[in-house]
Amino acid sequence: MTSKLKYLKEDNNIYPVAVKAGDLIFISGQMAYESGVGVPDNLKLHEGMPYHGSLIEKQLKFIYNKLESSLDEVDTSLKHILKINSFHMHGEDVDMALRERRNWFSKDNPPPSTLVFTPELPVQEARVSLDMINISKSAKMPIESVKLTKSPDIAQVKSIGWAVFSQVLKGAGFIFTRGTTAHNQDGPLKETLPNYPFPYDNNIVKYQLRYEIERMKDLLEDAGASLEHVVRAELHMTNMEDIAIVDELWAEYFPVDPPARVIIPVPLVVLPMRIESEFIAVDPSGPYKKEIINCKGVPEPISPESTAVKAGPFVFLSGQLATDFKHGLAPEATVNPSFPYHSNQARLEAEYIISKVSRICEIAGTSIENLVRRRVHFVDMVDIPLTEDLWVNRLGDKMPASTLFKTSGPLPIPACKIQYDLTAFIK
Repeated sequence: MTSKLKYLKEDNNIYPVAVKAGDLIFISGQMAYESGVGVPDNLKLHEGMPYHGSLIEKQLKFIYNKLESSLDEVDTSLKHILKINSFHMHGEDVDMALRERRNWFSKDNPPPSTLVFTPELPVQEARVSLDMINISKSAKMPIESVKLTKSPDIAQVKSIGWAVFSQVLKGAGFIFTRGTTAHNQDGPLKETLPNYPFPYDNNIVKYQLRYEIERMKDLLEDAGASLEHVVRAELHMTNMEDIAIVDELWAEYFPVDPPARVIIPVPLVVLPMRIESEFIAVDPSGPYKKEIINCKGVPEPISPESTAVKAGPFVFLSGQLATDFKHGLAPEATVNPSFPYHSNQARLEAEYIISKVSRICEIAGTSIENLVRRRVHFVDMVDIPLTEDLWVNRLGDKMPASTLFKTSGPLPIPACKIQYDLTAFIK
């Protein structure tokens, strides 16, 4: 394994297209735009002809063509995706977006997928942002499909005609699951639908999450692993008031050494769903072990999640907010009400989080300069220029692969304006 990070960059962009770290390649959120131009005219429909052509098809072809021509520089390709996340603006784009994948991805091992909505992206008229985790073509543990014995087919097989994504894949010492909701091959479970005649038989969020975790237990078992091997969990939720119920169930399934976890408030694609979850686990047949990082001196989460989890040369951090878990918004990130115009809350939050993340990385045996993946969840996108310059000033030409988008509501700590989802590499 190489001891260096390799960056794939393009002119006039502070964010790299991709960062190669060992046998994994992390790809920034890809949107269909040109620097200084935005979405180019050739990706738009002819004036007066709104029904001739598909905007999402044009934008995705642009994105995939760009990646196809450049990813070889970091020893990967569109046939080597281990996990893809899609952040869409428009519901009418989803069907075409899934169908277009068949033209680019491996037909035998299409990547596990999570597709959700975002209210806003950083580029005007961009309809989607895609980020990916890829595997090196020369990885010692290449992509490996998993034979399923328990989980039902995904509903997309019935609605579209083929499996547009795998439910789970192995590679580079890790296991990646799809984004999972409470549905089977026939669609959403009847208990989740609004016309279900007994709506109070279950707490709907608890019911949905239990189903999802049980399905992912099945996927992990088929891959030779268990919940004990999960190092990172990502939850997409429509209502932050559900966190208390989620935490109760989470503690049941992860009573010791819980994974790092990030909770993102976004609208979901399967309409009756309140929660969607995905896991990354270490492959027990690979070289890595799960290790909980004891982050002494760093505020501990009040939820059943680990601040950081190490797996081989990678460190997965739980969602980073400007909280000390005592006051909600940390006092250091709070604007002095007597001088409200002499500081900016978003900027104070970013400064607080950068300092905290630096400490976590140091404890884990690495540096904030070795971050390889960064997602930024904004309550208000006007905070981008007020916060991103702090990261650029701190990291310079070592900015990680980054994806920025707006959330649909308050963050898990409602007084906070920004959340960071981070992965680091230990050289």
